[in-house]
Amino acid sequence: MSEARPRRAGGSPRGSSRARRQARPRRATPTLRAASLVALAWLAACEPRASSASASSPEPRVAAAPAASPDRPEPTDAELEPSLRELEPCLPVDYEICFNALDDNCNGALEEGCGVPAGVVQFMIGWDALRADVDLNVTDPNGELIEAGRVVQSGLIKSRDCPGRRQECSGVNLENVFLEGNKAPTRGTYRVSVALESLGGEEPPIWVNLSSRLGSRRYAFEVRLISPEDERHVELSL
Repeated sequence: MSEARPRRAGGSPRGSSRARRQARPRRATPTLRAASLVALAWLAACEPRASSASASSPEPRVAAAPAASPDRPEPTDAELEPSLRELEPCLPVDYEICFNALDDNCNGALEEGCGVPAGVVQFMIGWDALRADVDLNVTDPNGELIEAGRVVQSGLIKSRDCPGRRQECSGVNLENVFLEGNKAPTRGTYRVSVALESLGGEEPPIWVNLSSRLGSRRYAFEVRLISPEDERHVELSL
């Protein structure tokens, strides 16, 4: 809501200028000129003036965005949004949408029926920007970083790294870390990060869905990445 600006004390209203033009003909006689001056003085005396209390009262202050400077451009709407936020509980639909890294039908399983391996411990990211290189990094409670194609002691494995050097993901950007087999999950804190390696020519921001399953617990986040090496972290415990 825009604030109303108080009238400047001592300013002349528009009506007085019109009266001045009408009261001053091109060839005014001394009598008519004196009458005009009396009329102008009367109009000035009737003009409303700001009281000393209102003039000295401070205006209410509101929080503003950071001011722009030569070295810092004015922030855009996207830059003012959160970088990582937890999504609201899902509203179930009748089907699962493949490769968006979300539990669309709210049955507790991620990407079921889409050919994506799953486990009782699982972390997954998905994003639409085809050429952007985004990494899902998961460190288990033992302190081991989960890498693509290698099973660690806790039983976790990362299925693939997208988009891949040779575009192995075929335009489906989905990275998945899951507990392989029937091994019991390792209890403790899992440290998860979503990092932007390169934009690949895509326009920022890069929006990424992050979902996780830790036993019976489910989490979903929306991540915003702006520039290369931008990284967002979350810790989840089992």
